[in-house]
Amino acid sequence: MLAPVRPAVFVGARLLDGRSPDAIANGVLATDDRGRISVAGAVSGVKAPRDAERIDATGLTILPGIIDCHVHLSLRLEPVADQVQRSATDLVVRALETGRDFLDAGVTTIRDAGYTPAGIKRAFASGAFPGPRMQVSCTPLSQTGGHGDGWTPSGAVLETEVSDLPPGIADGVDAVRRAARMQIRAGADWIKVMATGGVLSAADSPDASQFTVDEIRAIVEEARAAGIHGTLAHAEGTSGIKNALRAGITSIEHGDLIDDEGIDLMLERDVPLIPTFNINFALMDEDRVASGDVPPWAIEKMRYLFDRQQVNFRHAMERGVRVVMGTDSFNGMYPPAELAYMAEFGLGPFRAIQAATTDAAALLGLADEVGTLEPGKIADLIAVSGDPLAEPGLWRDPARIVFVMQGGRIVADRRGA
Repeated sequence: MLAPVRPAVFVGARLLDGRSPDAIANGVLATDDRGRISVAGAVSGVKAPRDAERIDATGLTILPGIIDCHVHLSLRLEPVADQVQRSATDLVVRALETGRDFLDAGVTTIRDAGYTPAGIKRAFASGAFPGPRMQVSCTPLSQTGGHGDGWTPSGAVLETEVSDLPPGIADGVDAVRRAARMQIRAGADWIKVMATGGVLSAADSPDASQFTVDEIRAIVEEARAAGIHGTLAHAEGTSGIKNALRAGITSIEHGDLIDDEGIDLMLERDVPLIPTFNINFALMDEDRVASGDVPPWAIEKMRYLFDRQQVNFRHAMERGVRVVMGTDSFNGMYPPAELAYMAEFGLGPFRAIQAATTDAAALLGLADEVGTLEPGKIADLIAVSGDPLAEPGLWRDPARIVFVMQGGRIVADRRGA
């Protein structure tokens, strides 16, 4: 079970509240017995409670907890021979373990972008297991032969059957409506659409458009009718990105080959881009390639996309596209590194922090609860050693995140290490 909520007051810290790039050099932050922030500001301007546990945060920067809007708790990069040994129980155990690890790394809220059942969300919310606050999309929707189709040339289908992850392969407007309704029935907060081919699918190219505009529009309509949070599109190829935008998608994931027309549509409809650099670097990692975790076809496709995405991302930033953090991370990956990549590839250190806090909270419909250090908000926060505005590369080093709190509960305290 989770640790109890106890009032605490942090002293001596630099505060970055997620709203302003101007840090409070000598700040005070207090939390109450409801797990919410009661005080946040400069030591000279606020009154800290006397009956709270005092936590010395000298030399640390306190920020809102990280919000990752594209994860896969139940997946792992692994050889095909290992994938076919995975049972439904293995999938659940892996999701619980990965959620715990992400929370320990400072990721306090997530949107799972596919293959994790809603029961995992409930397990974290109940306090039975440690894990991030969570929204799920259940099974991504894919056309036959699309990025979500686990078919292989041998005839084997790389897919673990789980009762509360309904099938996602559908073709035609009526079929995709039914598939979307099945995900909603299973507890989906979002519907994930495979609008293009991808890197880790054997039968397609990232350039390939998948689903028609009418099919995607039907999925969007079902999400709106059900009153769930929205829809997200795996979209790497140029035409597929624009198809998803014209159909009314809520967010674009990856966006590797976006062009100016696609950027125009994103700006016109205020749709955020979620670049997911973390997975790209994982797929190019020499050790993962050597071990067979990354199949040969995926390596070729990733090499094709790698530099193009970085160039297109910079261009989208220069034109004003809104960015939200998502990593495509799963077991064995380190989500906070995404902030360093976003900062380096054109977003800058502060806007990268906003992408992972205020802007991410807004996308998930949680802006009133999390994403900033303000009185009344849920006490989700992290403390890092150093100044991430001056040294954005610190996000790559797990040792630099020394304290994690979620809902007023201390998750990790490594200040003495």
